[in-house]
Amino acid sequence: MIETVAIIGLGLMGGSLGMTLRTRHAARQVRGYARKDAVRAQALAVGAVDCAFASLDEAVYDADLVVLCTPVLTIPVLVSQLLGMLKPGCLLTDVGSTKQWLTNEILNVLEGRSVTYIGSHPMAGSEKTGIEASRADLYLGACVLVTPMRETDANAVAQLTTFWQSVGAIVTTVTPEEHDIIIARTSHLPHLTAALLMNTVDRDGRNVAPFCGPGFRDTTRIAAGSEDVWHDIVKSNATAIRRELDMLRRGIDSLCEQLDRKDFEAVREWLACCRLKREAFCNKGQGGE
Repeated sequence: MIETVAIIGLGLMGGSLGMTLRTRHAARQVRGYARKDAVRAQALAVGAVDCAFASLDEAVYDADLVVLCTPVLTIPVLVSQLLGMLKPGCLLTDVGSTKQWLTNEILNVLEGRSVTYIGSHPMAGSEKTGIEASRADLYLGACVLVTPMRETDANAVAQLTTFWQSVGAIVTTVTPEEHDIIIARTSHLPHLTAALLMNTVDRDGRNVAPFCGPGFRDTTRIAAGSEDVWHDIVKSNATAIRRELDMLRRGIDSLCEQLDRKDFEAVREWLACCRLKREAFCNKGQGGE
């Protein structure tokens, strides 16, 4: 068991992590940091932390593990601010949705320091944000990608893996580069596709909401996610995301060509193929994001 965990950022991810750690008794003490008084008060009220601080220094005092739960582009800035506050041997991780850029930035900041950074990405989340959306079962059964570098200490990787397993997650280890390629396809593309669909359907001022069924609402649910969070994701993984958008466009172009040719049998075959893929997909493991 890790003695002291400090969670920086008490939104959905950080708040849920704290609740899970305390519910499962997976840490001796859970310390939290949030800038807003109301967030700290609510984190204490819902049992997400043992103690909450407005000071980074107080939050990370004597922490064995620090988990950064803030938007991706803010994380290296926070790590710079934490220099000198972290005790020697501290393990540092995050819950960001991109990894290669983040890992490069953080390792540059930590160069020469006796602190180990290993990225994490729990495939768990929601379009909802904030401490009020936190829940103790968010990580239960979720896939967590842990992204060490080749030279990362194996004991630190094992410690972080055990930590995520202690909150009920299923851990897979990949490189930061592999992570960004995979997640651009499985998470970033679906989110942007939902946003594109929402923008296309809800256009020109016409009220079409009464004519949208549950299928549309299910398909576009994740478009309600925070633009601040997703701005950082797109900016820090633009190359891989662009590649996946190209693949999506090829599919749209192919379907348009079939319609132009009035080749509806080809459309039927394509729909059947998609249905079979979906049925097979539902029998495989799925993440929560």
